[in-house]
Amino acid sequence: MTSGRIVWPRLAVETSSGTIIVSSIPRTGTPYADGLFATLAKQQRALVQRHKVIAVNRPRRTLIGSLGERKSLIWQKHRVATNDVTDRIIVVGDEALIRGDTSRAVTEMLLAARAKAVHLAIGSPPIVAPNYYGRGIETIDEPAFWKIWKRLAPETRQHSLRFHRIAPQTIRVTERKIALSINAATGAYVPFEDLLSMLPRGHQGIDLSAFTFEMPTPGGAKPRRRDFEQIDSRSHLNENVCSMRP
Repeated sequence: MTSGRIVWPRLAVETSSGTIIVSSIPRTGTPYADGLFATLAKQQRALVQRHKVIAVNRPRRTLIGSLGERKSLIWQKHRVATNDVTDRIIVVGDEALIRGDTSRAVTEMLLAARAKAVHLAIGSPPIVAPNYYGRGIETIDEPAFWKIWKRLAPETRQHSLRFHRIAPQTIRVTERKIALSINAATGAYVPFEDLLSMLPRGHQGIDLSAFTFEMPTPGGAKPRRRDFEQIDSRSHLNENVCSMRP
């Protein structure tokens, strides 16, 4: 992917502070970080290097399990791959941010290794829906988006329930709070419309429900309604929530 051209202008990295290292969460973030690096190098806005600063120590699956188990496995799975991060600015690319546990652990590892700052470039829009079609993200309380959403002002929460049509200013607020929650200097999502522009025309056969909360089957629509009732009871956004139901 070459979506780095989308994310970079909103990362607010200090380009006058020396070399910027573009890295990635191993495997999942590699294509996105490659595109980000290519764009930055072409722009020549700063001295940019592409290095693997995080490596897989032990191949483990960390998406499934209790919170304590997952956090323990994440710290066992990843390690800092180089000692050359002292006073460096690190931009970490990943394909998505779901709960934020891996991003937080990686950021803390790099800061502990004396990186000057860590910026997170997320290669997708916010993940807003649980995975109703398999195991992993099973409840609405798990995605990082909803943890941030609960702290927004009521009017902002109401508008943000449009999901893939969230106003840019609300996305900026969400990005800042997401970055703060994982100890990163900044974070930036790829806007939904930009994601669509990179997909085949018509997007036929591509499940975008993770970003839209619009379920493609009745099997997904039922738990979706249940979760919106939960949102409704917490926020009293009756009119807006009802308008989002199928």
